[in-house]
Amino acid sequence: MLVEAHGPAGAAEAWRRFTTPATWSSWAPLIRDVGASDDVLAVGTTGTVHGPPGFAVDFEVTAVDPVLRSWSWRVGRGPAAVTMDHHVLPARGGGCRAMLRVPGASAAVLQPYRLPAGAALRGLVREPGGPGTPEAVEGFDFAFAPSYALAGRAFGITPRTTTVEVGPEWLYVRYGPWRLVTPRSNIAAAQVTGGFQWIKTAGPPHLSFSDRGVSFTTNGDKALCLSFHEPVPAIDPTATITHPGATLSVAEPGRLAESLGHAV
Repeated sequence: MLVEAHGPAGAAEAWRRFTTPATWSSWAPLIRDVGASDDVLAVGTTGTVHGPPGFAVDFEVTAVDPVLRSWSWRVGRGPAAVTMDHHVLPARGGGCRAMLRVPGASAAVLQPYRLPAGAALRGLVREPGGPGTPEAVEGFDFAFAPSYALAGRAFGITPRTTTVEVGPEWLYVRYGPWRLVTPRSNIAAAQVTGGFQWIKTAGPPHLSFSDRGVSFTTNGDKALCLSFHEPVPAIDPTATITHPGATLSVAEPGRLAESLGHAV
C-alpha cells in the first residue's frame, strides 16, 4: 500500500517535520501527542503515539537514511506489529512528495488507513518552507499514440496523470493511479527498446509473465527498459508482486537514460 501527498513544502523542511516527533500533532489530524525517546528520529528511537481519546500505539524506529530522506518504523507489539516505510522526494517544479508504504500482507488489512494517512501527509507538505532554491528534478513526459491514449483513458491514464521524475536520489513514476518509486542507486541498467504489440501493452500497466517486469506503455514504438538490483513494487497495491524491471514509454528514452546516469 502506497499513500502519497504533493505540496509546496521543500523536501528538507518536510523531512525535518517528518523526523521530529514534537511536530507530528501539528500536521497529522489524528495525533494528539507523541512521547519519544529522542527529539529527532534515529535507529532505535522508541515511543508512543497518542491518537483519539483511548487510543495509543507504541513504535520503534528501525531505519533512518537522511541522504535518501527515508525512515521506517515498527508500530504495535507482537504478532500485530506492522512495518511502515516513509520517504520524502523533491518534486518537479518545486515542493516535495511525502510517501508512506506498508509492504507485505499487512497492506491488505490496513487499506482503511489510507484516508487518515493521506490527510497526515497532506498536512506535512501543505505549508511552504525550506531552502529558497528548489532541488533539481528533471521531468519526462510519456509519449501517447492515439490508440494507446484511448485505451488508457478508461484507467485514468492521460498526459496530465503521467510523469517520470528523476531527482538527486530517487526515480519517481506516476502512471494514472499507479506508482513506481525507487532509489536511483537501485537501477542496474537501461536499454532503449520498442516494437510492442498493442494488445499486450495498451491500457493499464502490464505484467510480464516471463520475468514479472512491469510495462507503463503509451505507444508501441519506443521506450526505456530499466532493470533493478532489487525488485520493486508497482502494479499491485499490496506490494506483494515486485518487478525486476520496468518499461517506460517516455518521449525521450535516451535522455531519461542519461539523466539516470546510464549510457544507451
